[in-house]
Amino acid sequence: MMVRKVVTGVSALAITLIGVFASAPVASAATTFQLNLPQSTAFSLLGYSCGGIQEKSYVTGFDPTSGNPVGDVYMSTTCNGSGRGGHSTTHTVWGSVVWDFTATVVSDALLSSAPTVDPTFSATDANGNQIYNNSNSAYLVYGPGFAPTPRVTGISATEGPTSGGTSVTISGTGFTLATAVNFGSTAVTALTISGDTSITVSSPPEDAATVPVTVTSPGGTSSPTSNFSFTYVAPPTVTGLSPNNGGINGGTDVTITGANLSTATAVQFGDSPAGFWVNSDTSLTAISPGEGNPDTVGVRVVTVGGTSPDTPADVFTYANGGCTGVCVSSVQCAKVTGNATGTMAISKCKPKAAGYKSATATAFGGTLTWKTSGRTTVASLDDTSSPGQGACPAGDTEEDISGSVSGGTAPYTSVGDTVAAHICVAVSGKLSLVKGTTFGL
Repeated sequence: MMVRKVVTGVSALAITLIGVFASAPVASAATTFQLNLPQSTAFSLLGYSCGGIQEKSYVTGFDPTSGNPVGDVYMSTTCNGSGRGGHSTTHTVWGSVVWDFTATVVSDALLSSAPTVDPTFSATDANGNQIYNNSNSAYLVYGPGFAPTPRVTGISATEGPTSGGTSVTISGTGFTLATAVNFGSTAVTALTISGDTSITVSSPPEDAATVPVTVTSPGGTSSPTSNFSFTYVAPPTVTGLSPNNGGINGGTDVTITGANLSTATAVQFGDSPAGFWVNSDTSLTAISPGEGNPDTVGVRVVTVGGTSPDTPADVFTYANGGCTGVCVSSVQCAKVTGNATGTMAISKCKPKAAGYKSATATAFGGTLTWKTSGRTTVASLDDTSSPGQGACPAGDTEEDISGSVSGGTAPYTSVGDTVAAHICVAVSGKLSLVKGTTFGL
């Protein structure tokens, strides 16, 4: 139970120096706050706001557990009726409120009936902080040497690598005199303080874990809570590729095994980005990008926890072969099978975003359907003959397939994305891809 002293009057100095705190909360009896409700909070309780909500605030004491000022607020607004002879309606309500020691509302609740308030009430707590009522308004005055306990209300980033270095902006109150920010048990003292409500720090190195983020000042340390915690993510590792080789034009489905892969944001074959989708924390599948020439490259996975290190297990070898025909450098090849009178299957194509796994198409004038992790994207196809553009075998018919996406689910695709490919149609009806635009995706 907090000890407090009841004061019978308010000094003329305290009343004269009433104002909104805008600088460092240097302790003095002249540091005075008016205790009220933001209009948005008042509206949430009252439910009406006709030209603004009028308030009358009354403190009633200090909370016995937190020590914060508590009180009641009367809210009213008058709405004028429309038309000739319209009548005015006044809406009123009472609410109970808890403030912290920076006059920020900690909690509020609607009251079912009017409380009993003392317009002349005043009290002082064990730290010399005074609360009092005056002219339908409530006030808080700091005691000598007092600094408020910080309170955290939000953090801008909730995860980062175990190596540290993530910029984190912490919002709350009581930050002006902050001396440290703790990530679990590790203190950071290099702080960028932006007024009383914002601090920016760089996360320190830590082992993989989820830890609370707290702020410390001369007034104490904010309460640790799981609502404002930071998760340290271990870096990824690659332990195997299957297969570990493919054609220089790309299009090979490669299963990457390892650890800490579930937060993957990118996969790279050498310096080239690859489309991919996550299977689990120990597996993802990527589609090898084109390389242009035979080569050996390292496959790296980038996650929230960092980039996988180079090891002998992540080596991928490019060899001659792959797609039929020649693709321009900006095009990812695909393998097409089937025939012109039935269904052609596109078994390998580079995705626009993670999630594309396979595609099937009804040839010529039908529909092309991508399966994207349970989602379906449909594009209409038009058959236009364009002989001479590719390098089809003698006797084959050359066809351009083109169209635009007519449906889909973001972020996998958008209506209006183009679909195009140049294929060869053999006399037997067998299809093969010469070049394409990765079907617009």
